[in-house]
Amino acid sequence: MTEELMKKIDRINEEFEKREFFIKEDILELFEQREDLVEKLDAIKFKKIEFFTVEDENCVGFTLEDVQVNFFVEFGEDEEGEWYEATAEIITF
Repeated sequence: MTEELMKKIDRINEEFEKREFFIKEDILELFEQREDLVEKLDAIKFKKIEFFTVEDENCVGFTLEDVQVNFFVEFGEDEEGEWYEATAEIITF
């Protein structure tokens, strides 16, 4: 990925961290797997990306014009400590 794309991904991560979601690895993995999303992110200005949180569903996400990306996050704790699992859902309008 280009440096400009990585900066946008870092800024997406910063927006999520403001909302207390620390899922940078999952964000990176999504963009590594989905070339179509990389193209949309590359084509959009950052200020046009809309961010949202759905607190009662532990969900955080963003829109890239005609695509909405939701990350549903499940938190837990076991003998090894705290953990989370993030599941991405992509909706195309």
